Amino acid sequence: MKGFTDDMRLPFLLCFPCLKFGNLFSVSPREEKLEKARLLAEQRAADECLRREEEQKNAAEERSKRREKRQKVLQELVETEKDYLFDLQLCLTTFFDSDSAIRVPSSVDIEFLFGNMEEIADVAQRLLTSLESAISGKAFHDQIVGSTFVALADDMKNTYAPYCRHHDDVIAVMEKHREVPEACQYFAAKVEEMRRRTNIFDVEAMLIKPVQRILKYPLLLHELLKSTEDDHPDKVAINSAIRAMTDVATAINEYKRRKDLVFKYKRDSDQSFAMKIAKLNFHSIKKKSSRMRGRLSTNLGIGLQLRDENFEREETHFRSAEKAVKMLLRNVMSYMDQMQDVIVCQENLAADISDYFGDKACEEVTRYLTVHRELLSHYKTLTCTVEELVLCPLNKLVAMMNGPNNVIDKRFDKLLDYNNLLGRGKDEKLVQAAKKDYEAMNAQLLDELPKLYQLIISLLKHCMAAYVRAQRDFQDHALKENCILLEAVQQLQKLPSVLGGSENVMENFNIRHTAALDQISMLSFIPRGFNPKMDAFRLDRRGSSRQLFDPSKPPPTIQSSSQSDSQRMYLRQMYGADNLYQVTHTMPAHDLMDMAVTVGTLVAVIKDKDPMGGRQRWFVDDGANKGFVQSSILTKPSRSPTGSLSSLTAEDSDDLASICSTSMDEGDTLPWLSSQSTPVYPQVTKVSQEETSMSASAQPVYEYYCAEYPFQGRSSNEVSLVAGQVVVVISYQDLDGNTEWWLVDADGDQGYVPANYLRKL
Repeated sequence: MKGFTDDMRLPFLLCFPCLKFGNLFSVSPREEKLEKARLLAEQRAADECLRREEEQKNAAEERSKRREKRQKVLQELVETEKDYLFDLQLCLTTFFDSDSAIRVPSSVDIEFLFGNMEEIADVAQRLLTSLESAISGKAFHDQIVGSTFVALADDMKNTYAPYCRHHDDVIAVMEKHREVPEACQYFAAKVEEMRRRTNIFDVEAMLIKPVQRILKYPLLLHELLKSTEDDHPDKVAINSAIRAMTDVATAINEYKRRKDLVFKYKRDSDQSFAMKIAKLNFHSIKKKSSRMRGRLSTNLGIGLQLRDENFEREETHFRSAEKAVKMLLRNVMSYMDQMQDVIVCQENLAADISDYFGDKACEEVTRYLTVHRELLSHYKTLTCTVEELVLCPLNKLVAMMNGPNNVIDKRFDKLLDYNNLLGRGKDEKLVQAAKKDYEAMNAQLLDELPKLYQLIISLLKHCMAAYVRAQRDFQDHALKENCILLEAVQQLQKLPSVLGGSENVMENFNIRHTAALDQISMLSFIPRGFNPKMDAFRLDRRGSSRQLFDPSKPPPTIQSSSQSDSQRMYLRQMYGADNLYQVTHTMPAHDLMDMAVTVGTLVAVIKDKDPMGGRQRWFVDDGANKGFVQSSILTKPSRSPTGSLSSLTAEDSDDLASICSTSMDEGDTLPWLSSQSTPVYPQVTKVSQEETSMSASAQPVYEYYCAEYPFQGRSSNEVSLVAGQVVVVISYQDLDGNTEWWLVDADGDQGYVPANYLRKL
């Protein structure tokens, strides 16, 4: 079998097992087995070689495909980033073009709608530049793009997160803009302008691109990871980039979930009571009872509770700001109500004065009414300004605070649920879910409460500034008008009365007021002591007279109380020395409007005639009461040649000397008396100069002082004083010569008082 090859030998031997090389007819069984084994091994080796060659060929093809796929993924990443960046820049240049002929409507806030899109475009530009630098002109194994995403991960998180947080609010605002024709026309024109350079459906489609892009980065990186060989240097960097981008997307999604959770509980707070009752079931009752037990145990200090110091600090700031807003709102409203009462009173007074004069209104009355109208106009301006710039914003802010307060309460409820499940050892999934809800609400409040606090303080400052400006403007105008009003009032006081011709308005009012007061005092339901002067003429509750005046009988005697020094001082300061008179005879009251007087009483004449125009009865004031007395018993206090007043009686000379300070010559006449009704005065006794000098040397001259502060006597040697009380200083030192204590006479009571409590009149 010399011409047989190895490939031909094996099948031949298998067909003829009895044959053997060298001797075909004598083959041992052992050699036959060995030959078979050898031939099978050679066959297996050949098959393995073919398989390895096939695997190497397939691996080379797979590696080539992955390389092509990686190149395509990188190309897609770069191209989509270019398109994305182009759309962002086109949107910014279109809507923020200052040279555009299309003006932004006043109702559209472009800054709010596009947020920080400019910062996002800047980050996208940096990412695109880094990707192109990592790919262009580099060998396959030198193209490392994962490190680019890792380096920009923090910047992308800081820029994309705020934009995604406010995207829902932006969409809500855009829905409102669709209802405004002017805004619709503006956005339609801008969209049509962008359609010339890119494919765009509406503004919302452009605004959602950043949200879609940041969530697409992890998907692109996963595709890049699949097409990257394990031995490629970019493998580890891509894994790090996937984790970084996944963290960014997770943070955005977690914030979105937290925001939806907060919005859910805020929406539940806006539900009506009927809707809350409809949602009541066994599960809710069980949950509320569990929370109630948790609150009770927490307040009593029995149960343990997690504490977050950062949240407690922010909550304290929020509560303080809320209290400040409510206090400012309450104070401003209270002030405006009081101001309204004042303005209404002034307006009614002006209307009453106008009605009083009626058709006889003169220039002074017209001027008085004009000033009040100007004040009313300034007050209306103040009211409108305060309502628009202070009250309305504060009321809206107080109403808005209900939402954060409800979220804070829900955060505490979630904490109670978590503590309850943790203490009972419930299923780990339930505990983690409760913990996740609590942490979500706690993180959301920690993120938003500081911002809300700053906004509240800023709005509070603006409202206070607006209120101060409004008050300043009103007070400036009111000060000018009040100066004019004061002059108008002084002119009104000098006007003659409509009924009395030459009567002064204020004097006429005093007379009519006293008469009306006396008539009211005669009513049966008025208590005794309301007007002591009229108690003798009061009717009892059965209608019978207690003491009626009968002209045929002797007039009843109503003695007036003794006049004090403070009453005399009041008359001198109130009316002046020209209107002061002294009573020469004691006379009781003969009529309801009469006043009983005693000899020596000092009175001030308010009106030198009665309501009927007669000169026999004058309307006077003795410092305590007002009424009519006979003019014949009144006389002017006269002075001695030494300048001191001499009275009709010796015991009243000292009192009169301290009241009247003006002298009148013996030949002077009284200009206020008419020639037709000159009263007859009794002859005043003249005192010689020598007698006056002797009396002056014999009796010391005392001075009058006024108590500036109240003083309570602590012993029998001290006398009590009230603020404003007039006293006579007897000695300017005590028995030991101490000038800090003075001996005074206070309405008949003598004693020591501190010297610094007195002021000289």
